[in-house]
Amino acid sequence: MPSTKKRPYKIALISTHGTGKTTLCYEVAAELKKRGLKVKVFSEIAASAFEQGIPINETTTLPAQMYIMMQHITEELRAVIRNYQVVVCDRSVFDNLAYMERRCGGNQFIRDFLQGYAEKFPYDVIYKLPMVGELMEDGIREAKSVEFQADIYNRLNALLEDLKIEHRTLPAPVTELRKEWADLIVRETLAALSSQVPAVKETTAV
Repeated sequence: MPSTKKRPYKIALISTHGTGKTTLCYEVAAELKKRGLKVKVFSEIAASAFEQGIPINETTTLPAQMYIMMQHITEELRAVIRNYQVVVCDRSVFDNLAYMERRCGGNQFIRDFLQGYAEKFPYDVIYKLPMVGELMEDGIREAKSVEFQADIYNRLNALLEDLKIEHRTLPAPVTELRKEWADLIVRETLAALSSQVPAVKETTAV
């Protein structure tokens, strides 16, 4: 019989680099953990790849980008296997494709693979952070290259449109710390999880 085990509620935060995704991921996860939920959060795989000497940015290669992509998928699947209630992903499987295609050109096989993966293991919500304010230093990207940042943002937007990926763009922040973003995501996540609780069926004694 097919498994009836409930899959995790999966959130992805996407955008170009330097927009505050990683900070937001951990803020959301911390707030959800305070509510007693079992939460898996993982930061951008490119960061750990960079620390291992794997080329990223302008010197990246197709094998390097494939490694980053598959490691991201591995982390998502690990969360399913370990029965987490919520998974908060710093990027989706589609972000890396924008960096890959910028450096290595289009690849229909990889596009088809990622679409098939996302259909089998879907994201419940993909939140896109707008590119606003100053470029935040993340230690791995070209911190001063606003052109690079904007190009990735535009490529990601085009990719989401081409592949018809459902997503929501977060509103422009009104506070410096952007706490309203974490509050919104936490609120919507809790509401979605609450609606997933099965109703108790009434039984009639015979």
